[in-house]
Amino acid sequence: MTLGAAVLLFLIVLIGIAAVSVCLQKKRMLCIACIALLSLVALALACYIGLTVLFVNAVQNQSSVP
Repeated sequence: MTLGAAVLLFLIVLIGIAAVSVCLQKKRMLCIACIALLSLVALALACYIGLTVLFVNAVQNQSSVP
């Protein structure tokens, strides 16, 4: 997965969390379950994005060893 796709999916998940909390106000348990699931997906994507940035930064700042 590319970094751009991960960022796009992360934004979609965040919008989904907001939409679920607004649309499912009356169905409390379903709302909690959906928000929990989307939060786990957001956490996984945030970790992926963070690690990708960390690894790219490490490769770019690599010192050459003679």
